[in-house]
Amino acid sequence: MPPKFDPTEIKIVKLRAVGGEVGATSSLAPKVGPLGLSPKKVGEDICKATAAWKGLKVTVKLTIQNRQAQVEVVPSASALLIRALKEPPRDRKKVKHVKHSGNVSFEEVINIARIMRPRSMAQTMRGTVKEILGTALSVGCTVEHQSPTAMQEAVESGEVEVPEE
Repeated sequence: MPPKFDPTEIKIVKLRAVGGEVGATSSLAPKVGPLGLSPKKVGEDICKATAAWKGLKVTVKLTIQNRQAQVEVVPSASALLIRALKEPPRDRKKVKHVKHSGNVSFEEVINIARIMRPRSMAQTMRGTVKEILGTALSVGCTVEHQSPTAMQEAVESGEVEVPEE
């Protein structure tokens, strides 16, 4: 027999979802079904909450209390960088292996680093900026029309000023 239902208990479920799309209920059912939620309704809530992230994979945090789900988008550094490139949304089923060859300003990199600061492993803001520049390298974009590795070296040597917080 399952344990008695406690209305004050808070459960947190994290999952990856494509922004602006209703995910497959078959993938949601094992995660939210045992908590007494309808996978279809949760999928629609996720779709509404991630409308601004259309076409990008973002992490979604579901806070479940008293059989009600609060949806919160927790964007990754790569999702924030791709969004900063201001590319048009793509159809995932038709367009595969997209190269993000745009350019991002250093101010936007610093803004992304401020957003990612609480979840960063770096001790200083300078380290977080270098993490974001590494993500820019893996995404394939440039920063201030330079290679992200060149910008990392400039941050390390002190040529580029990084504000503390």
